[in-house]
Amino acid sequence: MSAGRLLRNLLKGERLVFTAGVYTPVQARLAELAGHNCIYVSGYSCSIGYLLRPDIGFLNLSDMVNFAGMIARTVRKPVISDADDAYGNAVTAIRTVEEFARIGVAGIHVEDQRFPKRCGHLAGKLVLPFDEALLKMKSILRARDEVDRDLVIIARTDVLGSEGGTVEEAVRRGIAYADAGADVVWAEFRSPDDEAAKIFAERVLAQHPDIPLLFNYSSSFKWSKSKWRLRFKEVAAMGYKLLLVSMGSLQAELVSVWKYLKGLAEELEEAHWRLESELEGTLFENIHEFVGISRYAELERLFLPTGELRERYGSE
Repeated sequence: MSAGRLLRNLLKGERLVFTAGVYTPVQARLAELAGHNCIYVSGYSCSIGYLLRPDIGFLNLSDMVNFAGMIARTVRKPVISDADDAYGNAVTAIRTVEEFARIGVAGIHVEDQRFPKRCGHLAGKLVLPFDEALLKMKSILRARDEVDRDLVIIARTDVLGSEGGTVEEAVRRGIAYADAGADVVWAEFRSPDDEAAKIFAERVLAQHPDIPLLFNYSSSFKWSKSKWRLRFKEVAAMGYKLLLVSMGSLQAELVSVWKYLKGLAEELEEAHWRLESELEGTLFENIHEFVGISRYAELERLFLPTGELRERYGSE
C-alpha cells in the first residue's frame, strides 16, 4: 500500500491524527517508536536545524526534497512534508509535486503566499490574489493526479495573517480549495485563542462535511498560558482531523541539548555521567544497537569474503 493511501486511511479511520514536526531521520524514528501514526517534516525546523536561519524563504525545493526523502526512507509511517509555497508559480509548482511524489512521501502542504514565503506566524506575509491562488492549487492538484493520485495535497491559506486578512476570506479560500479537489484544508490563525479557528471549521465543514481539516498547534504560541488552554480533544471536537505540533521536536531538542552542553561546560565529567545514568534502560542506551549494527554485522557475515572478515575481526 502506498504511503499516500496509508495516510488517507488514517484520516478516515481516526478521530484525530496528531504528531510533532521533525527535521532529522533520528527524530522521525523516535516519533515512530513513540507511537505516532504519521511523521511531519517541518520546514521551519529544517531552516533552523540545518541553516540556523528563520523561515523566510531560505530553503528551496531541492533542500526540502532531500530532507524529506531521507526521513521517508527511514520510517514506515506515512510522511507529510512542508512544501512551502511550492517554490514557484502555477506552472513551476508542477515539478514540486513530481519531486515529492518521487521520494515516496504521503503528502505535502502548500500555502497561498507570494514568494518569498515566510512562517505563517511572522509579520510581513503577502498572499496571492484569490484567482491566482486558486489556479495554482488547481495546477498542483492536476499534477498530483498525473503522477500519484494517492499523494495527499494539503491546501493552506495564510490570508488571516496577512495585512487586512479576514476570516471570511480564509473560509472562501478553504472552500474553493476543497471544491478544486484538495485532500485536506488548513488555515493559519493569528493566536492560540483565535475564534476564527471555530468559525473556519464550522463554515468549511458546512460545505464539505467529509474533508479533513488541519490544525497547527503552533510552536509560535504558548498554549499553556492562553485563554483557551486548548486541548487536543477540543481541537477534534471543533472538527479538525489532523493536528501538527509544528516545531515540538526542535524545541525539545534545544532544551535537552542546551541542558547537557551547559552542564558539561560547568560540571565537566559529572554532567556526562549524569547523561549516562539517564540513558540506562532507554531504547538508545546502546547507540550502536539503536541504529542496527547487529543487522549489518550479519550482512557482513553473509556477503563479505572470508579473508576480509578475518582481517576485520580476527580468526573467531
